[in-house]
Amino acid sequence: MVNQQGPQKSFGKETITRITDINGDIVLEIGLREYIVKHSDGSRTVRRISETIQLVDGMAWNPSMTKVSVGVCQQCRRKSFFRPKTHGLVAMHIAKKCIEGCGQLLCMKHARRGRDKEWRCLKHHRVHMLKSLFRPIFLEKEED
Repeated sequence: MVNQQGPQKSFGKETITRITDINGDIVLEIGLREYIVKHSDGSRTVRRISETIQLVDGMAWNPSMTKVSVGVCQQCRRKSFFRPKTHGLVAMHIAKKCIEGCGQLLCMKHARRGRDKEWRCLKHHRVHMLKSLFRPIFLEKEED
């Protein structure tokens, strides 16, 4: 009589990626499991189960995507009256950094590009726009 056992699963490894914000608060814990399935004919299959999350820029991401780095948009992490706070995860090749004193990492929803082609957070963008509007009124250009 032939042994008719089904596939046997042997545990491989489990990886948990923990992402924290600038304050050290956990934003996300996401896992990746790998295991080997031994079939009755002696063959083996490696299986991976990974969780995927949608970033605020619309891209789907999981920890096995080693070429895609993620960061946390600080503006998305803030709760406001109009919207709940989100995880704020954004792909680093899309994220922008405010050039003003705050230096926050921003998603495209919370970053604005000024006339000087520099990226700023919403607050510093408003300040920059007001300065550029009122500067010609109160200051005059001196030429030699």
